[in-house]
Amino acid sequence: MIDQAGVWLLVWGLAVAINVVPAFMPPTWALLVYFHVGHGLDVLPLAIIGAFGSTVGRALLALLSRAVGERIIPARWRENITALAATIAERPAIGLPSLALFTLGPVPSNHLFIAAGLAHAPLAPILAFFAITRFASYVIWVSAATVAADSLQEVLGPRLGSGLAAVMQLAGFLLLILVMQIDWAKHLRRWTHRPERGPERTGDSVS
Repeated sequence: MIDQAGVWLLVWGLAVAINVVPAFMPPTWALLVYFHVGHGLDVLPLAIIGAFGSTVGRALLALLSRAVGERIIPARWRENITALAATIAERPAIGLPSLALFTLGPVPSNHLFIAAGLAHAPLAPILAFFAITRFASYVIWVSAATVAADSLQEVLGPRLGSGLAAVMQLAGFLLLILVMQIDWAKHLRRWTHRPERGPERTGDSVS
């Protein structure tokens, strides 16, 4: 039998593992729901441990994407996504809603951290925002859950392989590849540095 400390360590380790794998893993909240209902673990500590584990996992995913990307992703593609990431970072009106979509909404966050790793974006602010919003969302989702999976294997099984979710994962990777092939630096220069018009001429004056 695993003691209480071992159970909490298991929750954290599974949360890290789920979030470090690039795709086709079940959501972390499902894992937390299982341990809440099946093992009677309190919601707040679960949300804290789950958010901490998720954040560590996504940080590792970003760092691994950065290391692997430098070897297998063409330099031009990495330059393109770096230019896009820099522009988003300079504009909070765009960046904060985008982060909220990936951290609070149903959109998988793995593509966000893969892109951040490839773009060498500053990870600290993204991870801090991710941890806070994940904690809040886990409190809500676990508190609202009334039914858990029958076994841990079912929770951690390939539930995302059931059609639509798998298609969304593949579509996300295809979109990421498309984004990396666009010369964002050139297009952003055109959009942000439009030539100024001179004063309109109304005709020659009569002497």
